[in-house]
Amino acid sequence: MLNEKDDIIENEVVEENGLGGKLKKLREELKICQKEKAEYLAGWQRARADFINARKDEEKAKAEFAKFAGESILREMLAVADSLELAGKEMGPIYAHLREILKREGVEQLEANGRKFDPMYHEALERVGVSEKEKDGAILEELQKGYKIYDRVLRPAKVKVGYYKIQINE
Repeated sequence: MLNEKDDIIENEVVEENGLGGKLKKLREELKICQKEKAEYLAGWQRARADFINARKDEEKAKAEFAKFAGESILREMLAVADSLELAGKEMGPIYAHLREILKREGVEQLEANGRKFDPMYHEALERVGVSEKEKDGAILEELQKGYKIYDRVLRPAKVKVGYYKIQINE
């Protein structure tokens, strides 16, 4: 027969063996939990960064929209400016005031006369033959002023463009 001491020792050995298995199982579960935690944290951090970037993109888009929101009304004002310029001296102060408003809104006049024709900034309404080779592709006359708002063309300048015409002496 086993005495009480032997019985206690035997129970402790059984419990230690059981604890070892439980401890091993708990460590494995802990590793799994830590791995999941790291994945969740990384996912959350990515989502947060995506949200911040999306908000920045949205703010940029709003600023860009606001920058060009008045484009259609500015085009209409350019027609008025053209009329005032044609009206002459009586309308001079009004024309100057309107140009100041346009300038304040970021509208600038495009330079055309004497420059090389650029379809990004100019609209050719007529081609004129020229005898000087250096005037080939040059703007000879500005028929209507062109304007840009910031870095975008609001209205291209309407122009006459020269093309080199070879003179044949008879």
